[in-house]
Amino acid sequence: MQTLAEKELINAVAKEIRRQTEARPRILNVGAGQSLVIEKELQKRKLDFLADRVDVEDCRVRGPGVGECYQATVEAMPQVPSAAYGVAFANFVLEHVRRIDKAAKEIARVLKPGGVFVASVANPTAPEFVISRHTPLWFHQLIKGKGEGRQAFETHYAYADLDELTAIFSRGGLELEEATYIPFTYGYLYRFPVLNLLSRAYDAAVGLSKIKGLMGHACLVWRKRK
Repeated sequence: MQTLAEKELINAVAKEIRRQTEARPRILNVGAGQSLVIEKELQKRKLDFLADRVDVEDCRVRGPGVGECYQATVEAMPQVPSAAYGVAFANFVLEHVRRIDKAAKEIARVLKPGGVFVASVANPTAPEFVISRHTPLWFHQLIKGKGEGRQAFETHYAYADLDELTAIFSRGGLELEEATYIPFTYGYLYRFPVLNLLSRAYDAAVGLSKIKGLMGHACLVWRKRK
């Protein structure tokens, strides 16, 4: 299931690609894995770009618009050139990173001055992620089901809340420009009768309350200081 935060990420990345002055701007997919979902969504919007990719696992794939593929952690990606990208993005990656401070500095390093980093993230203060922090990986995989369960990876939540995450990135050289918060318990419980109805009602109530700490997903846009 494509999350609303992922859709917000795609919108934000598309907006920044259109702002680039190069005929075919180079962008960076951080934590890409072997998925081309986001690149394909961007191409549906008639955007021309070259997407380099970096992941701790082998992220080499073939496809239109795919550039270099680097195997490295987000905290240390020396193969990735400095000040090379006007746009970088990470789709639900930061909650899996142990050293967010190092990751923030590395992301800032590879961005051009004024470049943008867009991230969809889990909000660790939301109830579903408070539970997630204290349950084993097999439980996460069970909740996601046989198909999506393979995409459940170990989480660290190395930031207490999204304000702390923002402060860490600010120290790394990136200033928060935009933040969109989204309640999304339904995205985890839609397969379960009764619970799916309760989760829809809960998400609606949290959305109306506008209590950011209870909203499980967010899309954050940072800009590197010039």
